[in-house]
Amino acid sequence: MTDPVKGNLKILGNSSSAGGSFQNVGITGECRFTGDVDCVKFGLTGNTDIEGSLHAQEIKLTGECGVRGGIDALSVRGRGELKIDSRMKAERLAFEGHLEVKEDCEAGEFRLSGVVEIGGLLSGDQLDIGLFGYSRAGDVGGGTIRIKPSKGYKLMKMVHPNRNVRFESRAIEGDIVELEHVSAETVRGGRVIIGPNCIIETVEYRESLEIHKSAKVRSQVKL
Repeated sequence: MTDPVKGNLKILGNSSSAGGSFQNVGITGECRFTGDVDCVKFGLTGNTDIEGSLHAQEIKLTGECGVRGGIDALSVRGRGELKIDSRMKAERLAFEGHLEVKEDCEAGEFRLSGVVEIGGLLSGDQLDIGLFGYSRAGDVGGGTIRIKPSKGYKLMKMVHPNRNVRFESRAIEGDIVELEHVSAETVRGGRVIIGPNCIIETVEYRESLEIHKSAKVRSQVKL
């Protein structure tokens, strides 16, 4: 037997749904799902709360989305605010705004400009974070890791010179690690660049290490 053809769900205005399996989900307005949502494409312009988990091939968000469970997707992109009470796994993430994941966040390619808060491990082959405020992660691991102030922050700094950005983590480990405005207990990598305004307890490196004159590193170890 073949699976029945999944229908589309389109919501305009203010509504609610029990969730379920769909082909495409499109929301313009506000919607509350009382269960899991499983679909090919999930598009949101507005506000949505999902009391279960969200599984989709492609997720595109403009607005605010809260997920009580986890997110499992191939692609997550958009701008706004995304809060996940469990974990997130995605092949690609490109997001502007505020991302909060209470547990682990795993992405093959992770690109974010804004504020990120990860309760557990943030991991990926390529992690590129442009800071626009205070951000944090329990631990960070990946291939190439770049954490620096975003272009938007640099422009805002010209108008509000007293506003600062900071990323905090226990441990950051990758093949290539480039950091600015980062505080961490341990940074470990092949090629490591500790840029301006970093505060690091211990740096362990295999190939090369650069430390900016404004950075503070308590100890450095060649592996």
